[in-house]
Amino acid sequence: MMAEHYPRVETLLASAVRTTAVANAAGAAVSCARARRICCLLDVTDAAGAAGDTLDVFIDVLGPDGATWLNAGHFAQVAGDSAAVKHWLVLDSASVAATSFDVSADCAAGVTKPYLFGLQLRARHTLVDAGAHGQSATFSVSAFLQ
Repeated sequence: MMAEHYPRVETLLASAVRTTAVANAAGAAVSCARARRICCLLDVTDAAGAAGDTLDVFIDVLGPDGATWLNAGHFAQVAGDSAAVKHWLVLDSASVAATSFDVSADCAAGVTKPYLFGLQLRARHTLVDAGAHGQSATFSVSAFLQ
């Protein structure tokens, strides 16, 4: 197994036009087992939709069982008719967490559980077309692992 080197940058979702064809589409998983801090950037360069359309992008970590994905953060929701925008989300192992918290559901928009870490990291997204007019968005997600 190749040793992980830190710090490093990983592409979780390469820049591309995405449509409403698939909900909860996940990008490739990357190893983050030795990371202490993970800084993720959502870079939306074009939201080609209308008012009422939405883009939700999530950051998930793989739990200790090696099979269960846990939602660690949900970037602020992007409106379908918004201008280009960038959002930042940070997971930090030094963050103090409650001793117990629910991981059975996705975080609300704009919420992060900065103390939630796992073996691997991935991004996933959902586009909602509120008016059947072909919502699409061009965006990428990258992560800086320290």
